[in-house]
Amino acid sequence: MQTHYVFIDYDNTHVGNSILISKSSQKLIIKIYLGAHHNVIPLALACALQPLGTDAEYIQFDNGRRNTIDFNIAFQLGELAIQHPDEQFSILSNDPGFDKIVTNLREKGINCARFSDMTSFSKHLTEPLAVNRDKSLPDKVIDIKDTQKR
Repeated sequence: MQTHYVFIDYDNTHVGNSILISKSSQKLIIKIYLGAHHNVIPLALACALQPLGTDAEYIQFDNGRRNTIDFNIAFQLGELAIQHPDEQFSILSNDPGFDKIVTNLREKGINCARFSDMTSFSKHLTEPLAVNRDKSLPDKVIDIKDTQKR
């Protein structure tokens, strides 16, 4: 069974009807990224995640620096995409800054998408996106000498 990694930018999205998470037939691993000011999460979210056990993780950052959560999501997403290129990845965030990362991963054949809310994400759980799995496409390599000439 394919694993679906879900990264939730709790600072930048409304999780909404989180009960949809527990109704998924996929194997979900959910990582919720919380800012320093989040000391409490809604009971409905906790109840939806509880059946996932250790496959649901809360990651709280104690500094209030701008983009800390975004950078950590991007890092962990990239790391997991390298380790598990055939798995699914989703980001729940209203931040369009993730779109370029998603596009780059999809160009490499990684099944990745960004959703702004739980409703659009829940549709994805029942109708996964098709991805071009052609791994023969080379990465773009730019010679440093060429960039220095410009």
